[in-house]
Amino acid sequence: MNPVTSYYLKKIKLLEELLQNLKQEESLLSYGDADSAVKIEFKNEPILKKLETLDRESLETNNTMGVTSEEIALSEKVFLLLDEARVVQIRVQSKLETEMNSAKKELWEFRIKRKLKSHFLQNSGLSWIKNYC
Repeated sequence: MNPVTSYYLKKIKLLEELLQNLKQEESLLSYGDADSAVKIEFKNEPILKKLETLDRESLETNNTMGVTSEEIALSEKVFLLLDEARVVQIRVQSKLETEMNSAKKELWEFRIKRKLKSHFLQNSGLSWIKNYC
């Protein structure tokens, strides 16, 4: 197997793994499980680093040999996987932003409730007679 074919096969394997993680992340986010989705997001970081390293090594070797039809087919598959991963990543990013905004709203509401409770405790104390709870 020549180095270019090997490069494409490694890249396809990594992209398929990344795409699988992104789809799983999207599925978890559709159920509102942002915590598990973020854990999967952290699993994607080593995959992305491996892809960067693989690309860097390919640029350093810079093979100027002719290209075979098999390599063209593999490169097309790489571009299709990249495009699909980009589309899924955009959807995942949008869902993560929605979850983040929801969490910010909850935090904001919690802070307000805590400040109100603190205010009532300091100013009048909790009292069943005064109808404060």
